[in-house]
Amino acid sequence: MAVADILLSPATVWYAPVGEAAPADTIGSGEDWGGDWADLGYTLAPLTISYEHEVAEVLVEQLTAPVKRKKTNETLTIETTLAEFTGTNLELVFNGTATDTPAAAGQPAKTELVMGGDTALPVYAWGFEGTYEDAAGVAFPVRVIVYRGRPILGGELQFAKAEPTGLPLRIEVEADTTQPAGEQLMKIIKITGAAVSS
Repeated sequence: MAVADILLSPATVWYAPVGEAAPADTIGSGEDWGGDWADLGYTLAPLTISYEHEVAEVLVEQLTAPVKRKKTNETLTIETTLAEFTGTNLELVFNGTATDTPAAAGQPAKTELVMGGDTALPVYAWGFEGTYEDAAGVAFPVRVIVYRGRPILGGELQFAKAEPTGLPLRIEVEADTTQPAGEQLMKIIKITGAAVSS
């Protein structure tokens, strides 16, 4: 048993347009993913991934137990709370449009979000990164890549005198039918060692 395989790590949250390639395996833990991946900043809650599925069972009259089972439905959801109250984060959780107005004569700088009445649901690629440390204490990334997910407000927006105002983010994952069956929801990548020179 390897104690190094016990993960103790927060996760960073990234998003990109659907179809964006996963970061290269050579990108180290905590480094910028490049491409169109954008980091959504600090979080106030652990990242949780929930997977559920439903099963159809075949019961025959002669037996008390099912003789066959088949998965008929599966649901993958991811949740956390974004700590940074930014226009981008507001757009994502409220499915709205944020506009930044720079300061000008008689006009203070501001960010304004409008939302409501749009029936379209945006979809993005999502990535999450934690850190794995090998037995020597060398850090490597652990990444979760979600090909298609729709962001929504995952709880109540709360303003309080003794707690930070977080933006509860819930990502409802959809199948990426360009991937083969068995690979359509997500991919987990755990880098366990550095590349060797040829």
